[in-house]
Amino acid sequence: MRRNQKGFTLIELIVVIIILGILSVTAAPRFIGISEEADRVVFSATAAAFKSGVQQIHIAWLIRANGKEVQNFIKIDNLGKNNRARYLSVNSTGYPADITGFSLTTNSQLDCQEVWLAVLDTQGGITADDTNSDYDVKYKGSFSCTYRYNKLPRLIVHYDSTTGKVTTST
Repeated sequence: MRRNQKGFTLIELIVVIIILGILSVTAAPRFIGISEEADRVVFSATAAAFKSGVQQIHIAWLIRANGKEVQNFIKIDNLGKNNRARYLSVNSTGYPADITGFSLTTNSQLDCQEVWLAVLDTQGGITADDTNSDYDVKYKGSFSCTYRYNKLPRLIVHYDSTTGKVTTST
């Protein structure tokens, strides 16, 4: 007489669980590495876009500014106070300095934040109290800023507004 099987035996279930465990132990590190590599690529692309943006602003300054600092050099948006247009100003060496335009130098945390947001996103939505959750922005003195990538904090973009030099630390 033959019995119909309607499920797995306990031994079969244990064997399947062991096989799945072995597969997950060997595959998980590969997926973790992929995630970190993807974050590195995002950081590299953002850093390259920032560097390119700084260079493009400098080229525009070379063409249009006659070697002088320029307040309200490039229009950023129309969302400033009282819905009035806001502009990115450049310093006397032709690099992005601030949005408020009072000092024409990058000399505060707010200036660093505004330069970052203005260079990377010139199509509106930038406000003085905006925060960028992907990056921690710091003013480091001597007209320079650092932008630390929060997902991998050892990845940092450095910006020197007097020379326009944009470098990364990994």
